[in-house]
Amino acid sequence: MNLRTLNPANHSTRSLLWTLLLLNLVIRGIWLLYMHPPQQADFEWYFTHSAQMAAGQGYVWNGHHTAYWPIGWPFILAALFRVTGVHLMAGLILNTLFSMVLVLLIYLTGVQVFHRRDVAFAAALGYSLLPSQVQWNAVLGSEESFTLLLMAALYLYVKAESLPWRRWLPWGIAGGAVLGLSCDIRPLPLLFPIGLMFYERIVGNKSWARSVGQALVFGVSMLAAVAPVTVRNRIAMGHWILVSTNGGVNLWQGTKINGGYYWSWLPWQNPLLRAKGNEILQNQIGEHVATQYILHHPLEVLKNGLIKIFDLYKIDTNAIWYTIHVTLPNSALFHIMNWFDTGVYWAFMGLAVVGLVQVFRSGWASIKDNGVYLLFVLYYTAIFLFFPAWDRFRYPIMPIYALWLGVGVFYTLHAWHNRHHSLRGGCDEALGSK
Repeated sequence: MNLRTLNPANHSTRSLLWTLLLLNLVIRGIWLLYMHPPQQADFEWYFTHSAQMAAGQGYVWNGHHTAYWPIGWPFILAALFRVTGVHLMAGLILNTLFSMVLVLLIYLTGVQVFHRRDVAFAAALGYSLLPSQVQWNAVLGSEESFTLLLMAALYLYVKAESLPWRRWLPWGIAGGAVLGLSCDIRPLPLLFPIGLMFYERIVGNKSWARSVGQALVFGVSMLAAVAPVTVRNRIAMGHWILVSTNGGVNLWQGTKINGGYYWSWLPWQNPLLRAKGNEILQNQIGEHVATQYILHHPLEVLKNGLIKIFDLYKIDTNAIWYTIHVTLPNSALFHIMNWFDTGVYWAFMGLAVVGLVQVFRSGWASIKDNGVYLLFVLYYTAIFLFFPAWDRFRYPIMPIYALWLGVGVFYTLHAWHNRHHSLRGGCDEALGSK
């Protein structure tokens, strides 16, 4: 199987893409019409605080300016609500549109990486049919906006990867700026340029000067996109806070568990309570306590971190919890959909693993084509050695796994076709010899 053979664009390809987008519109539209869960946890926060921002009250919590959760997604919602009025459905429709654009971007990325339109279409279709990716559209999460910006940034970077420096520069700046905007929503990619530097030197076989230069341009462009948030935090809160103040809290929580969520109101168990609600001090305490624990218990951190990564990947039920469970708690439908979603997810990931194996079997050129995307999956997964993890946090890398699913589908069908014709040929030969 050759992953680097480009199928030419034609009318039928465009028709299939329009059909795919229509399929997404129908599936996601029906889900939005059917499912109206009350917004809870993060989702309720986003709605309440974006409504306050739309009304000109600023990004505040308990009467004080806040940066506890990143301002990016509430800001987007507030801008939307200034146009549409404060309506939950407006935000849900926006997330649905983001998801549909993401499906199209998965297709374009598949063509970019594999040079095959059939593989790219299989990737986009597979992602469209993954139940949880549809179900999340019924809550006002930041996943869709963050993931769309993330994939767009990686697409821009890879598109220019082989260009000479001067031609690479505008693409690198654009990709870095887009990834920086994603950090305004979730700051997890902030250290990714470091990985890119070593990737370009080792895998890309570029000089140290070129590798460091690309990483610097990409990283500085990211910081430029983050800077307005940092300046806002300085003006509003009187402190230099890059994006948000919940990082130290989450890092400390990650030292207390090897799966799920942790919080305690007991002062002798929770040093963060000493901050008495001061989110800046709370963040500093969390960072300090967590750093000391990580430095003094590296093997324990590694052991628990691997369990957390297992939690990140083992099931696909969080979307059901925040939709069907909060609407129909402990119903038969809730339990059935838990099993259904996880079963489809396992099939999805099984095909993705098959596809990734074929990428490596196809040779060094194919590995390099996938290299930046594979690097980000490894980088993103490794973060959860330290932070709490469950299946919701896997959302941003599922489009990348969808790319490999496309290869897995193509390879599986190709192998089945060859086996079928081989068996048929053997039968014909046996019958002909009689």
